[in-house]
Amino acid sequence: MQWFTAAAWGALVVALTPTHGRALRHWMAAGLALAMAAQLWLLRMEGLLTLETGLPLHLCGLFGVLSIPLLYTKTPWLYELSAFLAAPAALSALAFPAVVPCRYPTLMLLAFSQLHALVALSPVSLWRMGKPLPTDPRRALVLGSGYLLLISAFNRATGANYLFLRSAPAGTPLWTLFARGGAFYVCSLALLCMTVFSLLSNLYGYLRK
Repeated sequence: MQWFTAAAWGALVVALTPTHGRALRHWMAAGLALAMAAQLWLLRMEGLLTLETGLPLHLCGLFGVLSIPLLYTKTPWLYELSAFLAAPAALSALAFPAVVPCRYPTLMLLAFSQLHALVALSPVSLWRMGKPLPTDPRRALVLGSGYLLLISAFNRATGANYLFLRSAPAGTPLWTLFARGGAFYVCSLALLCMTVFSLLSNLYGYLRK
């Protein structure tokens, strides 16, 4: 379901021309808000809406919120974080979905899929509307590292597991890294992030040409 949802939204983003930018922004913003509201409603229905599950502190949850103003303001630092950090993270989550089990698994997966698809497509939509892709990942790396430190402190204080820093979801590549120890896990994430940033910088530079 997640790839069908992503393909449907992706086809819409690709099909519309820059002259349809206003309508596309409205549809994507509404889709993001609806997906987040549906996930929170389902968590509440299941009695799972807690400090550890309900805050938009996972990277894709955060950009479920931040992508809405990004679509309208095209803020440079938000655009960089979206293109270099949030979009690849959302694609990874679509490939290895860690969905909270509930009595309505299809609806939860649909909301999860729509949220992550739209987070991944937000920088694509801005590019399609004429905003050049960012090519310098340094600010995104600094801001992303700062956010990681803040969430690490929050997790330590509350016992939460945002950004999967305390434990990785089973059945995902992150678990393979986490199984080798906490220090290895954190260092691997940092190296992986820098590698992805470098590859995307080259790709975005090519696309700008």
